[in-house]
Amino acid sequence: MSDDITRRELMRMGTGAAALGAVGSLSGCSAVQDLIPGGGGAGISGYSNWVYEPDTFESDAEGIDVYAFSTKKALSNSENLNEDFLLSLKSNNSRQLGIRAENINMGMGLPDGSIVTGSFDTESIKTELESSRETSTESGFGSNDESTAGYEYESETTYEDYEIYVRADQEEPEEAYAIGNGTIVRGERVPNDSNESDPVSAEDVAKGIIDTGESGDNRLVDTNEEFKTLVDSTDTGVSISLDLYDDEVGSEDGPDEDVRSREFDGLIGYGQADSFNGETTKLQYVFVFGSEGDVNEGDIEEWVEANDTGEGSLSELRDIKINTDGNTATVTGKIDTIEYDYSY
Repeated sequence: MSDDITRRELMRMGTGAAALGAVGSLSGCSAVQDLIPGGGGAGISGYSNWVYEPDTFESDAEGIDVYAFSTKKALSNSENLNEDFLLSLKSNNSRQLGIRAENINMGMGLPDGSIVTGSFDTESIKTELESSRETSTESGFGSNDESTAGYEYESETTYEDYEIYVRADQEEPEEAYAIGNGTIVRGERVPNDSNESDPVSAEDVAKGIIDTGESGDNRLVDTNEEFKTLVDSTDTGVSISLDLYDDEVGSEDGPDEDVRSREFDGLIGYGQADSFNGETTKLQYVFVFGSEGDVNEGDIEEWVEANDTGEGSLSELRDIKINTDGNTATVTGKIDTIEYDYSY
């Protein structure tokens, strides 16, 4: 499955509509598709347990980007949300399956799949997967359906208390859904076209994500110091997005420095987190550099000044603060929750 918008672009857009729309759709299963964007319960505090090392599925990747959203946390503050945002949250509610958005703990996107945790009827989800349903090309982010033909999924195998489903009509399924007790894991087939590695099946990707989330295999936060710093420095509020770069900005193979576009020399990781506190929302931007010597507070100040005017991405923020600590820099600001929108 290929999304209409790349995940790096989703990170650039922020974590609102992007995270809600692109966590992953169940092509051909409209009722199940509605519940994929979600989050809440214990919130997104455990999201890093699901993040695997970038080359887990034999790709050449050295970096990774992830995002998570907590619908329950958002809805628990519903009296302070604007109407459009509130309606969008509630629309991710599958009435057909009796699942309410506030009962879903977390919706999380990874480069090769997604995870949803919550309280839902797994048997109803399995029934929905096994039923041939009409699909639509108008289902939004994450949809690449080309017709309105009915798609049917079949149970392929069981693995670690998960039942794995794949498309019945595909010899090499593009995606697999592992249905567990309160957890749905979606794996995408990894073709590895850019290297000499064999493709990794969607089923094996789903199993690999389960191994990371449930057993700690290939868990990135345990093996990569920069990513651990990024996780430790970024709040776990209502939404979070993290981007660990393949190469440092300004290095031979990395992107060029562009201070006004948030590409600082030596930058290796970026995180954004949004946290609701009643009528106020805190926005946090975290920058992790390759070394403490790469941190240039003047560059951070220039980025803030360039984007704190007109229609800049920080123009609605107040009480903007900049802090540096070791090889990290953090920018925080506040807005009224009623003004919170997807573009932040």
